[in-house]
Amino acid sequence: MWECPAIERIGGKDVLLFCPQHLKIEGRGNSENHNGYILGSMDWETLTFWPDGQFHVLDFGFDSYAAECANNVKDENKAVLVAWMGLPDVSYPTDEEDWSGCLTLPRELSIRGRRLIQRPISGLKQLRDTEIHLADHKPENLVKLPRASEIELYCRLGDMELDLFTKKDGSGGIHICYSKESKEILVDRSRMTHRFNIEHGEVRKRQLPEGLTHLRIFIDRSSIEIFVNDGDAVFTSRVFPTDEEEYFKIEGDVFIRMWSLKSAVKDTLVV
Repeated sequence: MWECPAIERIGGKDVLLFCPQHLKIEGRGNSENHNGYILGSMDWETLTFWPDGQFHVLDFGFDSYAAECANNVKDENKAVLVAWMGLPDVSYPTDEEDWSGCLTLPRELSIRGRRLIQRPISGLKQLRDTEIHLADHKPENLVKLPRASEIELYCRLGDMELDLFTKKDGSGGIHICYSKESKEILVDRSRMTHRFNIEHGEVRKRQLPEGLTHLRIFIDRSSIEIFVNDGDAVFTSRVFPTDEEEYFKIEGDVFIRMWSLKSAVKDTLVV
C-alpha cells in the first residue's frame, strides 16, 4: 500500500512523496514501512503523475514516516518538510507512558541534480545557546554531551568514527562511521542500553560516492537527526539514552563545533 501521498512543486519539478508499506527495501533491514519520493510531472487535468526517474528513499534512518510539506514558502525552488518521527506497527519505550512519536525538525527542500536535498531550516540557528569549545579535544578523551545540542563536523576525506551517548568509560552509544575504502556511512544503534524494534534491524547505511565532507547533527532528549554532506542524505532516529549515556568521542581528521540548544517551545498556556 502507498500511504500519505503528497505532491509538491520544487524547482520546476513535481515531487511525489509517499510511504510504501508491507515490502522490504535493500539496506533498510527488515523494516516494511518506508518514506520516499519520485521526481516527475503531474498532469492535473487527467490526475496522472508521470515519473522521471526511480524511487528514492527520503530518510535513511530508522524512524521517519508520513512526510508532508508546508505551503507557506514563497520560493518556487524550495519547500519546507516535516515528518513523523516514528513508524506504524512498531513499539517504542514511551508506549508504557501512554505516548509515542514526535515530529522531525523542519527541513528546507531543494533539488540538486535528480535528487532531493534536505537542510535544516536557517531559523534553527536561533536556538543555539552556549558554544562548547573543543579546539583542544583529543580523540582519546570523552566529552559530555548536552541533552539538547547541535554538532557540526567538517570532515577531510578519510575514515571517521563518532560515538554519541557513550558511558563514562567510552562504551556503548550510537556508532556513526564512514569508510573511505567503501565510501559508505553507517549508523548503528545496537550499543544503546534501551534497544527497541530490534527485529527491524539496528544498522542503516548510505553510499557516498563523493566521500564524506560534512555532518550536521541535532540531538534532543529522545531523538537524533543526522544531515550528511549539506543535505545529500539524512538519518532520523529515536533514541532513549539513560542518565549514564551522556558522553561522546570521535576519531578522524575533522574540525568540530558544538552548541547546547535552547528550547523551541514556550510553556505558556493561552486561553
